[in-house]
Amino acid sequence: MIAIFGRRVIPFLATQALYGITLFELINYIEHYGLKRKELGNGKYERTMPEHSWNNNNIVTNLFLYQLQRHSDHHAYPTRPFQALRNFNEAPQLPGGYASMLLPALIPSWWFKLMDQRVFDHYNGDLNKANIFAKRRAQIFKKFGMADKLVQKVETEN
Repeated sequence: MIAIFGRRVIPFLATQALYGITLFELINYIEHYGLKRKELGNGKYERTMPEHSWNNNNIVTNLFLYQLQRHSDHHAYPTRPFQALRNFNEAPQLPGGYASMLLPALIPSWWFKLMDQRVFDHYNGDLNKANIFAKRRAQIFKKFGMADKLVQKVETEN
């Protein structure tokens, strides 16, 4: 592009790269927020299954995003072509399509309001199984009335 259009194109290329990286990371955050695979003890983790990523089965959005919202099937069966990805009802479900989740993911208070209860429900109240940012861990346990379970977990780790 620089060879064709000269140096004046550099700001546009940099902006496009920043936008692409931001969108990629934001979608990755949306797809995996709060979910965690079990560590097997030997430094390896359990096989990725549908319950390890968030899904949404909105038909229109799936058409525009090449079935991206059926992310759980991609994780469980990575060689399956995108047009054949299936929806799993047992996989955790987002409250809306990926496009409608972009703005809430950029506003933490809105995102946490939408998603923390879903993470709690997905793990049937056992937040020790959830992937929670260390600085928010005590706050989340307190929010769901589980502060005593957080203390027990810390004690068993020491």
